[in-house]
Amino acid sequence: MFYIIEQESKLDSLQRLSKLGLYVDVISSNDLYHHKLSSTVAVYIRPVNSKHGYIIPINHDEGLNVSKDRVYGILNSTSKLYTVNKKELLYHFNLQEATDLSLLYSMTKFDKLEFSRENSTLNYFYNKFKDFPNINQLIPISRLYESCEKVYDQVKHVIDFKIPDGFDFYNKAATNVFYLLEQSGLGVYYDNYREIFKPRNPLYNTVDNTVLTSYNLYNVTSRPTNAFNSVNFAAIPKSPEHRKCFHPTGDYFVELDFDGYHLRLLCEQIGYPLSDESAHKQLAKQYFNKEEITEEEYDKAKQINFHAIYGKIPEKYAYLDVFEKIDGFIKSLWTEYETNGRVLAPISNKPFTKALKDMNPQKLMNYIMQSLETSRNILILKEALRYLKDKKTKLVLYTYDALLFDFHKEDGKETLEKLQEILEEGGKYPIKVKYSKDLLL
Repeated sequence: MFYIIEQESKLDSLQRLSKLGLYVDVISSNDLYHHKLSSTVAVYIRPVNSKHGYIIPINHDEGLNVSKDRVYGILNSTSKLYTVNKKELLYHFNLQEATDLSLLYSMTKFDKLEFSRENSTLNYFYNKFKDFPNINQLIPISRLYESCEKVYDQVKHVIDFKIPDGFDFYNKAATNVFYLLEQSGLGVYYDNYREIFKPRNPLYNTVDNTVLTSYNLYNVTSRPTNAFNSVNFAAIPKSPEHRKCFHPTGDYFVELDFDGYHLRLLCEQIGYPLSDESAHKQLAKQYFNKEEITEEEYDKAKQINFHAIYGKIPEKYAYLDVFEKIDGFIKSLWTEYETNGRVLAPISNKPFTKALKDMNPQKLMNYIMQSLETSRNILILKEALRYLKDKKTKLVLYTYDALLFDFHKEDGKETLEKLQEILEEGGKYPIKVKYSKDLLL
């Protein structure tokens, strides 16, 4: 038996049940398509104190459909709202206060919340018609309901989890930032992209000669990945054939790339001063005891610094003040972790607890630094997106220590100057500026 709501009187009854909290699951037109290219087919709502849920058709071929605005009113009126993926929910309803259960699980258990929507009917339709854009409109609504009930049964236990420190930072700031970032796609030469990258189906995330990306926030350190439709946009190969698949929809791609970003973040944590000169070059001068550094020495210094950032301090240079401070920082983090059972990451206050598996001092420091990088970048992204809101220039790709913009010349060079100012934070984090007509920056 399932519970379908098509009448106003039933909606009123559901709204009365919403006072203690609701779980919501949105059924889009096709589960395989990017949510920006999908419409809302139906909405599953489960009052947290109810033995069953309800399904409300919005745009389904069966029965009567209900106003999406009316459903929004119900969801927006509840005191507590839960969902399995808040960023995806935002594509259908602007519900900023919803609690992301996948994120809550990830931040508590340091693992991915596993669940499945499959049932025999869904499998049948997706095996035969998976590329049909509106496939979920054709699947019997009773089977969609069963799928949602199945998901709820797998995730409902997370509702009772204690909200950890730092959760609001990611649940509110991060989800909204990456939702907004996903709105602007990368300009793409469609045929070349399809031939070289071989996505499962280019239609899943290409529209108007742009390809849409999708950020996954449910990782141990909260550092997002960015893969969709069999393409990893966080690690686009550097070969010309791959990079030339993309083009700006404006005048230029402009990349703002942080200089020695992790190294600078770490040095700030340990109180080691760096100037606006290349961070790698500053340390290279100490390694080789000279002012003029060759290109080979610079590259070697980068390798030394990279290993040091992740706790592998070279014995040859361990006497240097910077490495003594890094070593002290690693030890202090580990002592706090062992003594208190957890360490809070800077900015976000994300806790790293004893729920982590196979921990050691170096790995803990690595996690802390990745979390710090992510949380600072979220604040930067938030400010940059706010600044660009009414401009043609768009932020189109985030790759940890670099931000890629699709720049329109009519916005003027002051736009780039302002973006540089946002990223550099008063010169503490100098950037390199690159621009090109493709991604061969």
